[in-house]
Amino acid sequence: MRKLNLHLDLQAKISLVLVAVILPTFLIVTVAENKFTLPILEEEIRQIGINSAKALAAEIDSARMLSRSDPTSAIENSLQEILYTQPNIVRIDVIAKDPVTGNIKNVASNIEEDPSVVPAGFTMVEAVTSEFKTDGSGVGLWEIFVPIEHKSRDSRGPRRLLGAVHLVVSTQLVARIVSTLWKTTATAAAFSVVSLILVLSYFLRKTIANDRLLKKAESENLSLTEQLQEAQRQLMTTEKLAVMGQLTASFAHEIGTPLNAIGGHLQLLKDELPVASREVLNPRLEIVDGQLGKIEGIVKSFLQSTSKPASQRQLVDLNRLADKTLAIVYPRTELLGVRIKRSYSSDLGPLRAVPVELEQILLNLLNNSLDSISEKMKLWPLIQPSVEISTAIQKTKGKAWAEISVYDTGEGIRKGDLQSVLKPFFTTKRPGEGTGLGLTICQQLIHKYGGHLSIDSREGSWTRVILRLPYQVNS
Repeated sequence: MRKLNLHLDLQAKISLVLVAVILPTFLIVTVAENKFTLPILEEEIRQIGINSAKALAAEIDSARMLSRSDPTSAIENSLQEILYTQPNIVRIDVIAKDPVTGNIKNVASNIEEDPSVVPAGFTMVEAVTSEFKTDGSGVGLWEIFVPIEHKSRDSRGPRRLLGAVHLVVSTQLVARIVSTLWKTTATAAAFSVVSLILVLSYFLRKTIANDRLLKKAESENLSLTEQLQEAQRQLMTTEKLAVMGQLTASFAHEIGTPLNAIGGHLQLLKDELPVASREVLNPRLEIVDGQLGKIEGIVKSFLQSTSKPASQRQLVDLNRLADKTLAIVYPRTELLGVRIKRSYSSDLGPLRAVPVELEQILLNLLNNSLDSISEKMKLWPLIQPSVEISTAIQKTKGKAWAEISVYDTGEGIRKGDLQSVLKPFFTTKRPGEGTGLGLTICQQLIHKYGGHLSIDSREGSWTRVILRLPYQVNS
């Protein structure tokens, strides 16, 4: 709530206060109107119905309409007059006893129905009755029964029940009046709010302007503080990278001699192998020799402190490169019991790149996958882990991309860490197990080719890393 108030100017605050005061008042007044006005209006409608029914009953008795040979015609004329003067009345029926059978019959009605059929609920009454109902559309109705009595001239004489008037009067007019009251009150409330806001805005214009200037200064101050903190973080990162570069150069210089010795002894070992063992051991020794050559190349590049010239780029078959990288990590996958899946696109041709850089990226991603699987197997040793590496050609917005995907069923990455895993020195591994630079380096190498790297993961389930490199489709 405090954060919201910081972003509201004074005029907005005053407007909210006015709305908070006037709207409840509007609701209270409207509810009060409905509570008191609605019953009064409904009672008025009921009295209209009762008076109309009594007038008709008195007219029928005084004119002796039920005694005529054709009472229906005379009574229906009276019905039409009542309906014309009282539009809220929706139905009028006159019922009487059949002098022959003694059963109730429908003498006249404004509804076209079979006169021989008396609707259910119609009965002779000795006193006025009324009941409130609703129709299928929710409109309120008063159903009224008024007796038709023949009164003798002597007020003390007996009264003879001739029949009854059934009348239904609608309260739809009441609903219209209440709706009009709602609209009137709402219009008055809106007009009051707008008028008060206009008047107060006129008197508070200078105050609001000063308040806005203060908020703007606070916002600029916060922005400058954030920029300063970001600059400090970048400076610390740069210093760490500089120190790490110096240590790496020193390390590269120191390990040059042991690497030469290892290479020499490896060559002697290959020459001294028995002929029968060469077919089995030579492929593995070639992998060791290739990786040793890669380390030597990296050491030389650090010592020379120069980037690789463009002439080192060559056509690289991504499918073969993926197989070669999988062969490097094969001993570890075999030890962990990881199932390797390959899904290569046969339409993917070679692209121009530095092979050692792409191999470095894939090797880093595969090692991350195996690290994640290894951690998961510590908790779930009986699972069947898998790693899938796939290649494809993707076309988006008229541009073709060579895509390499590495998918594993390891422990995954927490949702809150997905935005940080590509930042330098950020790692989810335990202290001493990772530097937090592997994915950062991979991203920098991919950016050098104009590509991009994306990561998707579900914690405890899987992780997928997708590399996309610009690809020239051969026609």
